[in-house]
Parts: sequence; C-alpha cells; structure tokens
Amino acid sequence: MKIIYISLFSLCLSTISAVISSNAGSISARSYDQARQIAIQDFSKTRLYKKDSVFLISVGDTFHRMTLKRINEHEADWVLGNIYPELITVDIGPYSPNKFFLDTTVDISAQTRFIPSRWIEQNGKLFFWYDKHYTLTNNTIKILDKYQLLRRGGPNDLERYSFVIDDAAQGAQYYFCRSNLNVYKRVITSVGLGYYDPPNIRCNP
Repeated sequence: MKIIYISLFSLCLSTISAVISSNAGSISARSYDQARQIAIQDFSKTRLYKKDSVFLISVGDTFHRMTLKRINEHEADWVLGNIYPELITVDIGPYSPNKFFLDTTVDISAQTRFIPSRWIEQNGKLFFWYDKHYTLTNNTIKILDKYQLLRRGGPNDLERYSFVIDDAAQGAQYYFCRSNLNVYKRVITSVGLGYYDPPNIRCNP
C-alpha cells in the first residue's frame, strides 16, 4: 500500500479528467444506469462485495486498450492503442480509507466536480459515482458523512492532501456489449482498466 501526498489542485484535475471520461460518449444516460445496475447486482455475488462497504463506480464509453510505446532507448510511455467501439465498461472498486474534501466556505452545489453526487445504498454497502448532470445535495453529504467519507476545511487546508493507493486492491471490471447490455463479462483484477486485453465477448452488430 502506498501513501501519496499530492496537492488538492492535482487531485481535482485528476478527478475532472475521470468525470469527463466516465460521462463522455454516445450511449444514453439510461444505458449508463442500466449497465451500472447490472454490474452492481452481479458484483453483490462476488467475494469482493463482502470485503468492503464503500465502492467507487466509473462507467466508460468505447473501451481503449493502452499500449506501451518506446520513446527512446531508456524511456517508454502509455498511449492509446486498440479501440473497441462495441464495448462499454463499468469499473467497481473499494474506495476506503480515502476521504473527499468538503470546502466549508463554498456552497456544496459548486463542488459537484470534486465530490460524487450520485449513490446507491444497499444492505449496509455504499456505491457512489460522479455525474456532472447531478448537483451535489445535502442528502448526498449526509450519506457520505454516514460512511465517514468527508473531511471538512477551508482554503488554508488545501495545500496538501493525503491519498492512499493500494496497488494490490482488486476490483471488478465489466465489459458490456453496446448493442445488448445483457451480454457482458466480468474480470476481477488489480490491474487498471485498459492495461490488459479485454475478454473475448461476442457482440451483435
């Protein structure tokens, strides 16, 4: 497990990037919700569901396989590789013990980009995700407080922010056929989405 100290500004940029990625694309909001619901139902049957109580969900439209490209003799970088337009993805992974920063000097509606605004609670488990189309509300703040997911402060507290990354933590990654969301495959792994070949799945054109 690593503890990485980063500025809140850098954290926010990463969060915004993730939000844009998970909301971009051509499938409808209803399809996003349907894929998310199917994934949650399936995930509740896995061993990972029993290990934690708080899970972050992200949905991606059009799966991209990352490829390691050599820059020179000593350097290489990850770049976009193969594109799978027939696949959309849902990633579910444990979130704790990280917390979101709530700026008490700013209205909560202005913090939707940095704090997830949507969630589902079932059987003492919380699933949450970012959605730029839903404004952060007091009800969401209450549910995040219930699971001790908020840290409050003001501008003077923004200089440094600790964020725990567990490299060994496993999550469930779902690959759905765009043409039929009832056709999907699940992969349980600690490897990031896009950094391995997707499972073979037959999707109708």
